[in-house]
Amino acid sequence: MKKVVNGKVVDIKNIELFEQAAEGLAIRNTTVSITSEGVEAQLDSPLIHNYIKQYDIFFRSMPYPLYAIESDIKYATLGNFLKAINHNKINMWVNNGLNIKLDDKTGMTLKIVNNTWAISYCNDIILDNTDMNLYKDSVGYNEYNWVLNKIIKKEKTNNFYNEFMPDFVRACNGQAMVLRWELNNILTFARVPDIMNFEDNKIIDLEDKSEYTLDIFCNGTTNTEEKITRIEIGNIDNLSNTRFKKIKTYDWNIYHKGTSDSASIKMDKRRFIGFDTLFNDIIVLKNNSGQIKFPIYKGVISDNNLIYSINGRLYITKVNRVTRSENIANGIELYSIEDDRIYFSKSKKINDKITKNILYSYNLMDKKARLCKIAYTY
Repeated sequence: MKKVVNGKVVDIKNIELFEQAAEGLAIRNTTVSITSEGVEAQLDSPLIHNYIKQYDIFFRSMPYPLYAIESDIKYATLGNFLKAINHNKINMWVNNGLNIKLDDKTGMTLKIVNNTWAISYCNDIILDNTDMNLYKDSVGYNEYNWVLNKIIKKEKTNNFYNEFMPDFVRACNGQAMVLRWELNNILTFARVPDIMNFEDNKIIDLEDKSEYTLDIFCNGTTNTEEKITRIEIGNIDNLSNTRFKKIKTYDWNIYHKGTSDSASIKMDKRRFIGFDTLFNDIIVLKNNSGQIKFPIYKGVISDNNLIYSINGRLYITKVNRVTRSENIANGIELYSIEDDRIYFSKSKKINDKITKNILYSYNLMDKKARLCKIAYTY
């Protein structure tokens, strides 16, 4: 992924690590107690105390984004560190955190998630799955292995970015403050304008901020090519009646309201013939969905371009002439319009609380979509 860093274009090969880290920080899985607090006041066990303290040392030594990621390979790495510095055999496995069985008879198990821990009980026999070779295909395998070897050798990990992101570090001119700022904004790939408020069933003219609305009405019915056969029940001759299916037909008027007007004024359709394309798209989506109500539209007029979304579908056409609309994207929300760019977002639910939002821009000149930002929100 190429990105401008401190005014220089840099190819970030491990960008997926930072995506996973942002997701992990948003989810922020925990158990009960914080590892740095230890167990002195809660459980009298030198063994548990030792594991937690060792784990906390390793956790604090992991650079961003590694410590923030919620993945099995992170906990496998932590488990391998504990194995490396303890002479006794440790019964452990990875499952939504690192699990260490302390007592086979009672099933007492120490569960560690991020920098928190809890005691649970598990009498099942679970195979150890912390072998790093099991995670060779996982995102971050090389990075976690590097950190594991460094910490086992009691070496510092502060040259992580020089090792895996040398071009990124060079672009920051070795300045720590610049590096921190760029890391905090690493999932922002282009300038993001302020979000705009797009009102339902309104088209806003960006030049004078006036608004246009469509008045869609039924103007009759028409036959389709689909035939319907009706058999009269109880008729001794079993007579049937075949006819063509009828559907409603619609027409539209356009109304304009200026910023200082108290009421909308009906306009001459011939001046805004491009709105007929918007009207047709609304009717097509209504008929395809089988809904009774008309789908909601919203959008803007910008430099003779009519830009609108209907049911999460983004279209563009011309205001002053009839042309087929261009379907730019689906499953989106309009975000903003600025100069010759349309900004729109796609959202994906990670769980019942966290949503991944991806912001794109579409350039009206070269007709290309570009990634602008990835963010996770509650």
